[in-house]
Amino acid sequence: MHALLFVIVALVLYYLAYRFYATFLSDKIWQLDPSRVTPAYKYQDDFEFVPTDKPVVFGHHFTSIAGAAPIVGPIVAAIWGWLPALLWIVLGTIFIGAVHDLGALAASLRHQGRGVADFLKDLLGERAMQLMYIVVFFLLVLVSAVFVHVIAVLAEAFPAAVYSVWIEIPLAIIIGLGVRKKWKINLYLAAIIAVVIMYAFIALGIRYPLELSYQTWVFILLGYMLIAARLPVWLLVQPRDFINGIQLVIALFAATIGIIALAATGAGQLAAPAVRLAPEGAPPIWPFVMITIACGAISGWHSIVGSGTTPKQLKNEQDAKPVGYGSMLGEGYLAVIALLTAVVGLGVAGYTESYAAWGVAAWPAIFATGGGTFLVPLGIPAIVGATFFAIVAKSFAMTTLDSAMRFTRIAFAESTVTFHMPEILRDKTVSLLPGWAVILYLAMTGYGMVLWPLFGAANQILAGIALLAAAVFLKMMQRPTIHYMIPFVIMIVTSMIAMAHQIFTNYIPNELWALVIIGSVIFLCGVGIVIIALTTWNEKGQIPYKEIA
Repeated sequence: MHALLFVIVALVLYYLAYRFYATFLSDKIWQLDPSRVTPAYKYQDDFEFVPTDKPVVFGHHFTSIAGAAPIVGPIVAAIWGWLPALLWIVLGTIFIGAVHDLGALAASLRHQGRGVADFLKDLLGERAMQLMYIVVFFLLVLVSAVFVHVIAVLAEAFPAAVYSVWIEIPLAIIIGLGVRKKWKINLYLAAIIAVVIMYAFIALGIRYPLELSYQTWVFILLGYMLIAARLPVWLLVQPRDFINGIQLVIALFAATIGIIALAATGAGQLAAPAVRLAPEGAPPIWPFVMITIACGAISGWHSIVGSGTTPKQLKNEQDAKPVGYGSMLGEGYLAVIALLTAVVGLGVAGYTESYAAWGVAAWPAIFATGGGTFLVPLGIPAIVGATFFAIVAKSFAMTTLDSAMRFTRIAFAESTVTFHMPEILRDKTVSLLPGWAVILYLAMTGYGMVLWPLFGAANQILAGIALLAAAVFLKMMQRPTIHYMIPFVIMIVTSMIAMAHQIFTNYIPNELWALVIIGSVIFLCGVGIVIIALTTWNEKGQIPYKEIA
């Protein structure tokens, strides 16, 4: 089988899904209304609530959800062969992940742009909201700690990519100021120029790589995320995400054209088996394919983005379809390309060596070198192609790090109300510190990729709860719920089993007590929310729900 078939199948199915299923969900289930005043206008404060053009919001949302996770997950999951990963990426994205993302965004738009934990109070009561805040908080610190590790590994492994990634920050700030101050600039042209400048720095990086230790990068990133999360959304987050959105389109286009070129030369055959049921040291293929590939199929992180910064920027409620459902399809395609770097780009010998046992595969090298292989038929030298793909991975990971720290601040500040904490903790600076302290602990204790299965299980538990919240909301509006209840059952069963497996077969035997505590708390909070929802399910449709604009 050829890599090109993966591309064709994914693109055709994603197109059909957007054309028909997304339209059905938007028009018939959620009934998105272009005349409704969105939270961005109603609560405009020019810090979080900022009415923004659809392409910019799309770029922000797309790159916030499509961080390094849809790259890491498929590459790690390739140890079980290409078929389980491909099926989960394509079908999971269409029927579960994109459905989840659209639901989280639509529900938040109808609840003043509030976070999923915050508006859960309107659906299931204060106790459920409190439990949800705990789940969200721990997921966010896990996301941040994992991505500090991921970015530090990338920076150490590919020092030639460092300049290109960090020059993006001042470029984004200049664009943000230009848009804010109404300078006469063309946003698309400015972003394209920024991308060109980033890629021009590849030559400098290759000639004079910035080589710092892993530990040094961890300290730099911990400091950076504090500063970035405190800045207004328009100054760094929006323009940076727009630049990365263009960069992602370029990367996916280049990889796709490269795969077509490989087909023309007769290369590009699959190097991996279809299925490997029991690779050495690997956890069970189910549920861990669906946990390892979180972003790229479905991710609870997306419900945080979709009820965090994104609904505070949308000008038109109908934009939820392309931004919510459409962005998830784009991330799914990124996951397909990432999978191909492992099962095609490495070649038979490379795959055999990298996937001899669980934990052997070095995903940064696989994505960079495997992706660089796709560009060789286009006349791009392997070292340049590898650096290019390293820049893509690190840029997206930095975007996720920015957003995760910002969401941690927002979630903690919101939770202080329901937990009756002092008002000072809602300050935009003070509210950063509790989450940052936990991230600091997790990052400095050296857990690294040990956190990935815990993050994956927690991520999918949150995804299941977000699907359940959307179903409850639909029931209260007396609309069909089956499109959310079926995915909810699939995800909550899968994620709970995975979390229990990790706690009892990995963390307790290895005396990883911090991870035992975090995993147990998330598990019990998830069970509590599900019990509250199911015990009150029959009551939800009895009185029509009054929607909140």
